Amino acid sequence: MNDVLDRPLLATSIADMRDPQYLTDPQSLFRRLRADGRVHRDTLGLWLLLGHADCRAAMQSPRLSRDPRQWRPYATVRPYLAESFLEQTVERFMLMRDAPFHTQIRGLMGAAFTPAAVRAMREQIAATCNRLVAALPADRPFDVLQELAQPLPVQVICDVLGIPPDATAQTRQWSEALALVVEPVARRELRRASDSAARELADYMAGQVARHRVRPSDSLLDLLIAGQRDEPSISDEDLLANLVLLFIAGHETTTNLIGNGLYRLLTEGDALEQLRADPGLMSTAIDEMLRYDSPVTVVARVTREPWVIGDLTIPPGEMLYCMTGAANHDPAVFQAPERFDIRRSPNPHLSFGGGVHYCIGAPMARLEAQLAFASLFERFAHLRLAKPEVCWRPLVNLRGLTALWVSAPASH
Repeated sequence: MNDVLDRPLLATSIADMRDPQYLTDPQSLFRRLRADGRVHRDTLGLWLLLGHADCRAAMQSPRLSRDPRQWRPYATVRPYLAESFLEQTVERFMLMRDAPFHTQIRGLMGAAFTPAAVRAMREQIAATCNRLVAALPADRPFDVLQELAQPLPVQVICDVLGIPPDATAQTRQWSEALALVVEPVARRELRRASDSAARELADYMAGQVARHRVRPSDSLLDLLIAGQRDEPSISDEDLLANLVLLFIAGHETTTNLIGNGLYRLLTEGDALEQLRADPGLMSTAIDEMLRYDSPVTVVARVTREPWVIGDLTIPPGEMLYCMTGAANHDPAVFQAPERFDIRRSPNPHLSFGGGVHYCIGAPMARLEAQLAFASLFERFAHLRLAKPEVCWRPLVNLRGLTALWVSAPASH
């Protein structure tokens, strides 16, 4: 199955991530690009890696940096609005930093996101899923994204952090605006909206931190406050920035996983019937959803030293874009990658990244999706698309629908 060596290494054509086909049918574009070469240059000068092996190697290597400030043109490009609060906040995200800062912040948060810790939250997350699903109408179509997939992850992270429930709607709005910081071609006005959201969410979280310092509880926020106290090199600004990151990372990815996944279950053969007949397939089904429509399709790395792919040497200070959306359909790794197969195993998709930056919230995202689908299928015996035509959001990195309208007569 491995035809990597038969393909050219560096493509002669220039790729453009703003190509409308990328937004509507990225896999057709990826197939065309893959036939032209394993590595492409983008119109912005980025290096696009399409193959599973190349992406995995880059994401797992400690010799590459995650810090965008190491990118040679960063000082002139300044992608987050130069000198803005947004830029200062993003530059403190553990996602955008290397050791030792990344190690310290991840160490603070890691205890709350281990598989065991997430399993302990199962009952609380299930209750949230059941409450949201119980409110869905049985007598008219509804938008699964608006009513379930979007509010669920925000409510869960608020519960985990010990944030009052009346703040959920507002924090959701901030999260949606801030998610665009990971978009490589977001328009300037969207960056401005993200900047305002970053300020407002950070101010709100500063108030929550102050409240918990006076009246501690047993929430994740209290664990982070205690951890910061034991690690004085982590400033309040560092803490607040990474609380902002929790909302972004926990919101968009899980929303897209649930929305994209349900869409494929409803439209790809008898996948939904298979899952209903055998709920034990839920775990492999979730992995296939993550592979087939990767909620996040780009993972960035920066070369700190020459990076070699085959006989190609990429110099230091260059930005590599690991195109996980393409890697997850690499025919050298996945048999019939265009087929949505909820029984696919093994399924070594790269949707949660790799290496020391592997998604810390992966166990929680999986659990939220599993419980959301279980609750939805328990209440509704029949689900179908109410509007067969769907629209994908006009974004490069975040792969998700604008809405998913379904009809669902209640079973009881």
